[in-house]
Amino acid sequence: MGRTLHVLLAATLLPLTSSLQALQPQAHAPGFAVAVVRDGRIVERFAAGDADVAASRPVTPQTIFHIGSITKMFTATSVMQLVQAGRIDLRAPVTRYLPQFAAWRGITIAQLLMHRSGIPNYADAAIASGQVATPTTPQAILRAMVARPLDFSPGAHFEYSNTNYVALGLVVERVTGESLDAYERHAIFDPAKMHSTFIGVAPAGRRVAVGYTARGKAAIANPGDPSWYFACGDILSTVGDLARFDGALMDGTLLAPATFAEMVKVARPAAGFGDARYGYGVMTLRFGDRTIVGHHGGLPGFEADDEMIPRDRFAVIALGNAFDFATSGPDNLAFERYYPKQFAQSVVAAHAASAKPVPDPDPALTRRFTAFVRGLIAGKQVDANVTPQMAAALTPGAIASIDKQLFAGLGPLRRLTFRARFIGDGYHNDEYLASFGNGYLRLRFVLDRNGALAGFFKQ
Repeated sequence: MGRTLHVLLAATLLPLTSSLQALQPQAHAPGFAVAVVRDGRIVERFAAGDADVAASRPVTPQTIFHIGSITKMFTATSVMQLVQAGRIDLRAPVTRYLPQFAAWRGITIAQLLMHRSGIPNYADAAIASGQVATPTTPQAILRAMVARPLDFSPGAHFEYSNTNYVALGLVVERVTGESLDAYERHAIFDPAKMHSTFIGVAPAGRRVAVGYTARGKAAIANPGDPSWYFACGDILSTVGDLARFDGALMDGTLLAPATFAEMVKVARPAAGFGDARYGYGVMTLRFGDRTIVGHHGGLPGFEADDEMIPRDRFAVIALGNAFDFATSGPDNLAFERYYPKQFAQSVVAAHAASAKPVPDPDPALTRRFTAFVRGLIAGKQVDANVTPQMAAALTPGAIASIDKQLFAGLGPLRRLTFRARFIGDGYHNDEYLASFGNGYLRLRFVLDRNGALAGFFKQ
């Protein structure tokens, strides 16, 4: 699901579209697109940057991206439609549908959906070795994996494996007698009115964003032949189409409400994914008094996130064309905008989860940042060592706006507690938890290589 948010403080003072525009230089991708669904309707569409840097082709809300593992939500929806129709039994062994893989007779369909099968993950090694440059077939992928021993006994625990979803895609094909592409076209894409979503490759004339290794000046990243991502990562789509998919899931168009609810209800802890849990093709995460449901996706050159709050028929989708695009940036901006109470609760929960003390490597610097924040609350800029750009930005009017928008109602600053430090692009970043009389904020301070304060971020 989401990652740590990297947002300029100034962005929090603006409408969501302006906040997303301010985020673009920090997004670690040449371009990205965002859509927000509220009460089942698309209420925000945003795009920034380049879909193709060399051609200066901009990203628009209609730009097609590879969505990576968000594909698993489509495969799981296909399976659950067939479960609902009585054509697939979740408790049945996979060998009922794929008898050629006899070594997996102890593995159920439900265990495949929940990544609890023990089947090894083929994808990472295939990408790292360059195998993905040469076409393959789903059957060849499974034959290679069935020859290997299971990583653990089926059902013992969670371990993410793309191989599970390759198998599920073949199960859908075996049960329906048609290709997965054809089935999903008439059972999902058409009912959800998704007219810019494709499996494997987009048709001629439909431009797809170019993927990059990082940001805009880095090398082009080729995900490889789409046959390697069958049913686990081979879909291309737009933010608008994914918004329509979410809406169709949440309003009962694609699945009976009880079936979709079951996909979420069965979620269990997912080792390696923090507090997230994994159900039938969806990840879940507590968000105050709400539950976020969705999936993250990544392929060489692309990052994607699709997150819903089914209770409110709310969703936010973020797609970017670099492998280190921080999808949590736009996600968290949207969640903070539409769910401020739950967003604040999630900050407190994150603080509680990371309560183990972290040694402060530079108490003098912590005192400096503390004085800076207290000065802003008092309406002053008190740090004598800031970059010219920072000095120009912190006008009296901007400081007053920061105090009103960011610190109002929090009470006096009690302390800054050091959490983490990293160095990037010559900048020194320190992350803190700021404790106030009435709440918490996560803050990041950025120094340039000369020690001047260059940025003040809310996370």
